[in-house]
Order: sequence, then C-alpha cells, then structure tokens
Amino acid sequence: MTAREYMAQRLREFRLDKGLNVDEVGSSIGKSGKTISAWEVGRGQPDADKLVDLCRLYDARISDFYSDDVSRDVTLSNDEEELLIVYRSMNETGKHTALSVVTALAKSGDYEP
Repeated sequence: MTAREYMAQRLREFRLDKGLNVDEVGSSIGKSGKTISAWEVGRGQPDADKLVDLCRLYDARISDFYSDDVSRDVTLSNDEEELLIVYRSMNETGKHTALSVVTALAKSGDYEP
C-alpha cells in the first residue's frame, strides 16, 4: 500500500469514526464534499493547512495519516510537527531561507545537544 493509499484509507476511517458524511467534513474545513471524497479514494490529498484542520476535527495527530512504512522509527515531538507544518506552508523562497538559517545554526555548534 502506498503512502497516498494509506492516507486515503485513514481519512475515510476517521470520518466514519466521527459519524460524519463527506459534506459535513467539507463544510467544517472549507472544502466541498466532492473534494473530501476524492481525498478518501486517493485522488489528491489535503494540503498542510487542511490536514491540520482535519486533525482538529477528528481529534487526530498528523502522524495518524501516515503508514507505519512511511513513519517507522520516526516519532515527532509537538514542536517538530509544528515546524513541519510551518515549513510546508511557506513558499519556496521561505523554505529555502528557513533551511539556510537552521543549517547555519546547527553548523555554528551553539545549538547542538
């Protein structure tokens, strides 16, 4: 099963567990029911902002939508998840700048464990 297929399956499972239909989910996060349905069959995926909205709606964590194969041996702290969300919300220039700053900080030695 691919990561996309796994996410689609989990999106559907969480929605059904909450007893919601696709239109209710779509209305809650500002998307159409048709879009939610497409995500649940693997035609597209929510962007980072919508995935966060879904996590809030479903009382889930971002890692709940990734398969064990994808996330094996990877456990993110809340701070790491927040950094990932912020990074993914940036445009390419912002991502490049953020990565440059973090890399420079790590290389400076001042912020190593």
